[in-house]
Amino acid sequence: MSSDKQKFSPWLRAMLFALACFYPTGLLAGSMTAEIDKTRSSLDEPFWLTVSIQGSLDGDVVVPETKDFEINRSGESTNISIVNGSMTKERQYTYQVRALKEGQLTIPALKAKVDNEDLQTQAIGVEVKGGVAQPSQDDVAANKKLVFVERELPKTTLYEGEAMVSKVRLLTRARLTGATPARDASPDWRLIGAEGQINSETMRDGARWSVIEMREALIPLKSGHLKAPPFGISASWIQPSQKKRRPGSVFDMFNNGAFNMGEEVSKKITSEPLDVTVKPLPSPQPAEFSDIVGAFTLNASVSKATLGPGETSTITVELKGQGALDRIRDIKLNIPGVRVYADKPTLTEKLEAGAGLMSTRVMKFALVANAPGQIDLGVVKVASFNPFTEKYETLSAVLGKLSVTGTAAAGSGNTAPTQPASAQQTTDSKTGTNHNQPPNQESTPEAPREILAPKIVTGNADAARPWYLGPVALAIEILILAALAGFMLVRRGWTRLKSLDSSPGKKSATDITPILAALESADAQIKNQAFDKATDKLKELLSSPGHDAVAMTSRDMIASAEALTFDETHMEALRRVLAEIDRREYGGDADTGFDQSFMTELRQLLLYCQARSQ
Repeated sequence: MSSDKQKFSPWLRAMLFALACFYPTGLLAGSMTAEIDKTRSSLDEPFWLTVSIQGSLDGDVVVPETKDFEINRSGESTNISIVNGSMTKERQYTYQVRALKEGQLTIPALKAKVDNEDLQTQAIGVEVKGGVAQPSQDDVAANKKLVFVERELPKTTLYEGEAMVSKVRLLTRARLTGATPARDASPDWRLIGAEGQINSETMRDGARWSVIEMREALIPLKSGHLKAPPFGISASWIQPSQKKRRPGSVFDMFNNGAFNMGEEVSKKITSEPLDVTVKPLPSPQPAEFSDIVGAFTLNASVSKATLGPGETSTITVELKGQGALDRIRDIKLNIPGVRVYADKPTLTEKLEAGAGLMSTRVMKFALVANAPGQIDLGVVKVASFNPFTEKYETLSAVLGKLSVTGTAAAGSGNTAPTQPASAQQTTDSKTGTNHNQPPNQESTPEAPREILAPKIVTGNADAARPWYLGPVALAIEILILAALAGFMLVRRGWTRLKSLDSSPGKKSATDITPILAALESADAQIKNQAFDKATDKLKELLSSPGHDAVAMTSRDMIASAEALTFDETHMEALRRVLAEIDRREYGGDADTGFDQSFMTELRQLLLYCQARSQ
């Protein structure tokens, strides 16, 4: 296979080794040889090629392209031997070779640069037998790798916004030690990965592959001729490390089993990009079109059909079906006589086998009636494009009616309660005694007036007065009440004195400086946090000493501001802030941004409130 190695006497070897130690560039010429573990093989049976190099290798061994064999590097090792005082260092590279067709084939020469000299091995002949059909060029390209990824699309033509589920397979002939999806964002596609995987095995071109199958939804964000984004996986696997050993050797357990001592390889591998044609949505689009594509159903319900004073009701609108709902336009309910506060919607997406991408979007609206009466809530309408029928569909749901009751009217005081005739009584105006009327006798019109007439007291009035209404008893009762009132006043004054040092009403202007600075921030999240802190500070400044500021209601804050004699401008500013607090608390718009003028007004209100509470 190569020229025979020169043989030297032991003393000459020792001298040359010493010279090599002092001259790293080397005075001895390197060598490169190659051999295989067998010269006869079949299409179903791989064999091993070992390349041995003595000397300093510059770069890597070059394996030439060939259509007859699949050659994959599996490992490397270094051997150092000392014979009769002479040390020899040899590096070996092992390759797994698989024939791709039968016949008398030749493994081409491998090349490398050793000790600044271009070397190559001799070509090696192999006899291959077997009746397996010659593989296709695609299979040959795939089999040149131990691990690769492929993507399968159910179709290559779809509409903009239409979701399709793609199958992704990770195929390997090596033992995996790790595999993690590494998707790259694409400006033209929205990608939704599915949980779980399917493990199986398959035969390709006479080789057995382990398969990990995953699913991913692809949603095109624009029309035109696009490339389906490649699916990336960060994988690690073991390259078998074998040296001049026939497959099936008992020592394979140390290379391919639990004691695997091969070389671990980590690499990101991706599937090939695929061509896809994305069609634009047809024109014209209906007025109610909400920018959603798929087959959906619409349902709506009202939590309460009848409201009393101060009560609220909630409308729940649920849109669900096959397709994506992330781009739906906001649904607005305009109901005369009702204030509507939209809550933050929720979206769930799941890839289901045989159904594709199933989505559910739930939108809730809080209703606050302005006046009592019967209110028609109307109909909710949403239009979507169905890619299966290639038509626009309008979905609707009737909300029904809302009955709002007012406060009960107070009685005038001159209407007698209605009683059955058998239970009515008459009163003798002279004696004051009551006489039951016979059941079969109709009551007279004067009976109700006699029932409501004051009782005439005869005799000594003082004797008829209860003991607790006597002069002495009243005097004692007044003294007791005065003592209790004095005790409560003293206790309240003492509590106020104790809380002066810790009262939230006695704060310096520096306490609100961080809040004032945060209100001017350009970051929306910081503004939201600053608004919450500012409202808490307002409650603290307007609360009475010794009282819990957290329990302050809007009515309490208005009353406290009136007691502090707020001017009309700042009183109106306080009402606007309280309205915003209620809207965000009951309307669900916690993430809504603030107008800059509103934040400026809130800052001025904080400064004014602190000055008034000193």
